[in-house]
Amino acid sequence: MQPLKRLTEKLLKKPFTRELVWYVIFGIATTIIGFGTYTLFVYLGLGVALANVLSHVLAILFAFGTNKVWVFRALDFSVKHVALELIKFVSSRLVALGVETVLLVVLVDVLDYDPILSKLGTSVLVVVLNYVASKKLVFK
Repeated sequence: MQPLKRLTEKLLKKPFTRELVWYVIFGIATTIIGFGTYTLFVYLGLGVALANVLSHVLAILFAFGTNKVWVFRALDFSVKHVALELIKFVSSRLVALGVETVLLVVLVDVLDYDPILSKLGTSVLVVVLNYVASKKLVFK
């Protein structure tokens, strides 16, 4: 837990670092791309499951590229290095998705909390988990 504690202390001392500002900007853009492509795919007649999967793939690829280049400035573009980063990035996003899903099931189905408020709360946690994973595991 030490790395997370140090990161939290660092962010509290200097909350609006260049890195964090770009992370938020590209996070918003990623969300727009995910929702926009999902909407487009559904409008074009794809089933919702396929539209959802394709939109997530595109959003994750966009997030990977922007996080690599602009947020964390990880500028090694050798094929081996990029492939390893991409595997770590996708894996960390899948872990975060799993954590979010488990929390939502517990909050909504077990504790009977509001599903929308639960999603908002877990989304904050997921954003933090994704940032820490990207900073400490993927683009170190």
